Order: sequence, then structure tokens, then C-alpha cells
Amino acid sequence: MRVHELLDHWADRFPDEIYVSDGDRSLTWNEMREWTHRVGSWLADTLQPGDRFCVLDRNSLELIALYFGASRAGVVPVPLNFRLAPQEWKYIVEDARCTLAVVHEDYADTLTAVVPGVMASVMRDDRDPPLRFADDVVAYPADRIDRNVPAEAIYHQMYTSGTTGKPKGAMVTHRAACANALQIQLALDASRKRALCVMPLFHAGAALQVLAYTTGGCSIRVVRDFDRASVLRSMSELRIQLLTLAPAMIQDMVADPLTAELDFSALDLMVYGSAPMAVEVLKRAMGVFGCDFAQAYGMTESCAVATILAPEDHHRALESDPGILMSAGRPVVGTALRVAGQDGSDVPAGSVGEVLVRGPQLMSGYWALEDATRTALGDGWLRTGDAGYLDSEGFLYISDRVKDIIISGGENIYPREVEEVLFTVEGVADVAVIGVPSERWGESPIAFVVPRPGADLTEHDVLEHCRADLARFKCPAEVVFVDSLPRSAVGKVLKRDLRAPYWEGMARGIN
Repeated sequence: MRVHELLDHWADRFPDEIYVSDGDRSLTWNEMREWTHRVGSWLADTLQPGDRFCVLDRNSLELIALYFGASRAGVVPVPLNFRLAPQEWKYIVEDARCTLAVVHEDYADTLTAVVPGVMASVMRDDRDPPLRFADDVVAYPADRIDRNVPAEAIYHQMYTSGTTGKPKGAMVTHRAACANALQIQLALDASRKRALCVMPLFHAGAALQVLAYTTGGCSIRVVRDFDRASVLRSMSELRIQLLTLAPAMIQDMVADPLTAELDFSALDLMVYGSAPMAVEVLKRAMGVFGCDFAQAYGMTESCAVATILAPEDHHRALESDPGILMSAGRPVVGTALRVAGQDGSDVPAGSVGEVLVRGPQLMSGYWALEDATRTALGDGWLRTGDAGYLDSEGFLYISDRVKDIIISGGENIYPREVEEVLFTVEGVADVAVIGVPSERWGESPIAFVVPRPGADLTEHDVLEHCRADLARFKCPAEVVFVDSLPRSAVGKVLKRDLRAPYWEGMARGIN
């Protein structure tokens, strides 16, 4: 199965029903199908099968058309996070060997300045067609295209940083993406609903969320940017039944007095993921919205979702077993979990080890990184880098992370990447970055900095330097100046010692 066949299935059955809308624009299933043939034909004339092209925009109908059009043409979209710094875009574009960029006008000048060799097709808001592609795309006929793309071809390449700090391109096949979309639908039974797309579509979870909604024949309302009040009003006024949010978004919405004025009676299911959610926040959200909740756990390398804490698990937690709310759920269909010790062997139920995942939704590997692929997938099991345990019923509990990673507002922040920037600050002798609890974001990065003797460093100097080279969400929320960092006998920074005072009294090492 290829990704575009998910769209075609419902376009054949309900061609004139609204499939997707964005502000005052809307497309039926058949209209979107025609646009994806137009986009696919343009891409097929521009690129060879398997070629990569980058995509840079906030949430839009155009992004959805690009994903499905690329599927028809057999070319590979490489989504760029609009929150990254330009130099970070440059690295990804060059690493993926993209020769084409489809970019919104808000970012076009900046992107082409840092990657002058890439050909750009610019989307402009002042265009008349329902989809605001450049004229060269719009001019293509909506004739059907089928390049006979195999199911094992790469569908998309999403970048996820590693402990080295350099992003890695996780390659996901059509077969894996379709499998995960079907797994999500089977787990949630969320078909033929009015859905709201809020999470950013450069994110693996959001991209697969749209595929899962499409698999279920849902009508999707796309939100360009998350604005708490406008999302709450959309949920109420559009009678939204289904949506997926990051915990930080839910926390903001629950705290807004506007919730008392709005009607959420149509809401059936709210899915949360990308980061853990505090149990008290979850309980408040369940009271405010009065709907079912489900949690999804996964990562870019597992396409999106590996486990789900289902609505019935949430009901059980409220009725008799509140500890289940700390769980990430059980595997989706066709997926197996293991928890392994340092020697690679399984540990007993209740014992903490590294979480390993196997299933049809796993990536095929990292782009142009054979050694990293072997490390991650060498024996067919994905090494997640998360530390956790399984209970006697097969529920997964994430207790900490093996990889040196911070999750803030659903975004991955790799301390090594931030540390390398901090080391370029004049007057910095040593540095370590850790994650600390944040009520709003789950975790926030803070930096411990050892100044060079005689250096006159201020927190303002350090943060200004970071903001020039890093996305804002990666910049430390605080700089702590210290005389030295705790180190082991072999010179490794003991980050657990730095973390301990901040996490004292917490039930687990992530928030």
C-alpha cells in the first residue's frame, strides 16, 4: 500500500464531502485528490524517483497536498521545522541533498540565503487558487499520475537529532507509514469524525496523525498556528470530535477561563503525546472537556506511535487504578516491546532497562548513516534510548531516558547540541546542559557554565549568543554560573548530580 491510496479510498466513496479546511478554504476529497495529481505531476517532472526535496511552512492545506503529491511521484519530502535557526535548515537541506525547496514566502528569502543553490518554489498568501502554490505548479493539469511507486519506497525523511547533536534523517517507507496509520485507527476507533489538526506538520506525530485521520475518513480542520483561545473556540463552534495535542497545549487550555463559556459536548476523543503529561493536569483536562482521552508514545524512528494508553485504560484509572495514568500504554497491533538490561537480555517485569520496539512501522534506517542504523536497528529491534519497565499486564512505564535528551513542549532538545554552541561563547571554560521540571513545558533546558578565569560573563551575553545560533525553544531558560562541574573518575560530567536537586521528590526522571 502507498500513502496516496489512503486518500483515494475515501475520494472514491465520498468524493463531494469536505475532506480538509483551513480558514475560509476547503477542499472535498475529490478536489484534494485532483490537487495531489497536479502536485505529483509537477514533482515528477522536476525530480527523479527517490530524490529529496525540502518543505518549509506552517500548517496548511498545501503541506497535506505536498505529502500526498510526493507519494504519487515517488519523491521524498524532507519537512523543515520552521522554529529552527537558518543554519540548522542549511545542515538538513545539504545533508539530504535537496535540490528543490517548496517554501512559504515568510521563509523563502532566509532559506535561499543560507542555501543559495537550492531551487525554490514559493507559496504566497495573495494567490487566488484554493491552494497557493507557485504558478508553475498550478499550471499542471489534474490528470492522474501513477509512477508505480513500490510500498518499500521511502515516503518521507524526517530529521531527529542524536546524542552527537547532528540531526539524522529517519527514512520511513510507504508500508511503514500506512501500517502506523492503520494501527492508530484500530487502537482509537476514530473514524468519520470532525478532526482538528493543531500539532505542527513538520513533526512525525502530526504528519502521521493526518494519515490516521485520513485512513478513518475524517474531515480535517487545519490550524495554522496554535493559539489557545482560537483553538478552544474552534473546538466549540465547529463541533470538533477528535484532536491531538501536546500536554503543554492542554495545560494552557485547561487554565483558560474561556473554557467555562464554551460547549465541548461534541468532543469524543482527545489524544495527547510527544511528551508525558502531569497526572493532575490530565485529571483536570478530563473534567473540563468531558471526553475520552488517549495517550500515544513513540518517536520519529517508529514512524510515530508504538504504544497507546487507550480510553478504557483512562476510565479504569479513574475508577480503581490511578497508577495507570503514569503509563504510556500497551503496544499497538503488530508491535512488540522488550525491556533490556546492559547485556541485551530481557529484564523481569518491573525492572528498569532500555525500551526496545519491533513492528511494521519502524523506519528503514538513517539516511547515509550505516553505523547509526546498525546501532539503532541491528537485530530488528529499535533501541529507543528510553529507560522504562513493563508491568505484569504489559503496560509500559517510561522512567527516564537513556539518551541525553530533553523534551520541552513536545520538542526534542539534545543537550550536546546546545553545549557545543555554548562552548563557542568567549570566556566559557566548561558547560553542561540538563532538563529541569517545568509546569508549562514539561521540561526546560538550563545551562551550568564554568567561566574562564578573569572572564566577565553575564547570563545576557550567554543567552544572546545562543539565540543567534539556536532555535528559541532550544535556548537555556536559565544560566547557572559554577566554579566547576561534577565529573567521574574518567572525566564524564555527572549530570545526575546536577539534576538531583531539581528532580527531588518527583516520581520519575521526566515530567
